[in-house]
Amino acid sequence: MRTIRQILLTEYIGAIVVGVLIADSFSALLATAAEQIAYHVYSTDPSFPREGHRLSITYSILATLTRVALYMISAYLLARWLYPAKAKTAEAKELPHDQEPGERI
Repeated sequence: MRTIRQILLTEYIGAIVVGVLIADSFSALLATAAEQIAYHVYSTDPSFPREGHRLSITYSILATLTRVALYMISAYLLARWLYPAKAKTAEAKELPHDQEPGERI
């Protein structure tokens, strides 16, 4: 597990995966919102077929919210695993008071 974590950290693959998970969750939210808005706009047209092959609104929204929740939880857990808060505080405690984090002597 340490070698996988090192690879994800040094190659920035971990940050990219976290970004993709967050972006995909926002994409799913926007796509569902656009789908619902488009359906309600088109449903006001009398020639729009009422009985189609469309999933229920509740099912669409619940499926999207489940997907978004899973992606956001995965992104959060991956970020916490790759970038723990303890490492920053431990590094700050070891530095002299006049030295900034990341600065070499």
